[in-house]
Amino acid sequence: MLGLLAGCGESRHASGEPEGRAAVAVDTRAATLRPIAVVTEATGSVEPWIRVSPGTKILGRIDQFLVREGDRVRAGQVLVRLEKGDLEAAAAQARAAIAMSEANLDNARAQYDRMQALHGRGSATAKNLEDATTGFRVAEASLEQARANLAAAEVTVAYAEIRTPVPGWVVSKMAEAGDMAAPGTPLLTVEDLSRVKVVVQVPESEVVGLSEGDPARISIDVLEGTEDAVVDRIMPAGDPTSRTYRVQLVLDNPDGRIKSGMYARAQFARGDREALLVPPAAIIDRGQLRGLFVVDGDGLARLRWVRLGRELEDGVEVLSGLSSGERFVVSPPSALTDGSPVETR
Repeated sequence: MLGLLAGCGESRHASGEPEGRAAVAVDTRAATLRPIAVVTEATGSVEPWIRVSPGTKILGRIDQFLVREGDRVRAGQVLVRLEKGDLEAAAAQARAAIAMSEANLDNARAQYDRMQALHGRGSATAKNLEDATTGFRVAEASLEQARANLAAAEVTVAYAEIRTPVPGWVVSKMAEAGDMAAPGTPLLTVEDLSRVKVVVQVPESEVVGLSEGDPARISIDVLEGTEDAVVDRIMPAGDPTSRTYRVQLVLDNPDGRIKSGMYARAQFARGDREALLVPPAAIIDRGQLRGLFVVDGDGLARLRWVRLGRELEDGVEVLSGLSSGERFVVSPPSALTDGSPVETR
């Protein structure tokens, strides 16, 4: 009878498992320190490689707006035409002036040749020859001036067509057909996105040791994957309020997939350090708490809350709550609860 009572008072079977609870078969792994890359992460946004805002050099009314927002344009393409009737009339007047000057020059040349012949025979005075020479030179100068006036008029006519100096996309329009265009006022904005700049803000503690030409990895939240980039320049003046420095990186973007204004993250490699990594499947989420099952010395699974760091290709970094050498459950089954006995497979 005493032996029976003693047996009923035992809290564990001979196998070491709590009475009434079957062991849950799990895979476990010992937490070990592994070298991982130390990276500095900074956030920023995408900017176009070149942004231009073409305008006009002359005052005029817009006759045609040949592009819309979102259109892709090539370098030198006409974007806007101004009314140019008065400009073409001025050019026509300049051409007529050239014709008149050419006629005057022919007449002055003939007069000069005649005075030169008469002076040679003694039938004209030196004053007559001098006047003819002066008239000929004035006619030549008048023709050159008329030609210069025509060139200026044709240049002014060309100003009635506003072209883009770079290829890219029309991202905004500031006027429409019928509006008055004034010198110094942009009519639209074109962005060259064949390459893009990623500008991020790097803390002063991390910018030390960063150099132009250093490699980096860029990820853009709305796009999949990451892109290789290089540090193009580091601005020498920082923000005295946030204590950050602007760092510019360059990305090739031949298909225009990356748009200006996108949110971007940059990672700069800064050497190696040791860390504890666990597979993502080992992590248990309970609201905002995250933990994993650790197997104690009695063979029981204990749910332990941990603080996690970066998610890497090899696993998730555990910053606190797990020590090197402790065994954790690699992929907890649904039947596993806090305090469950486990049987490792």
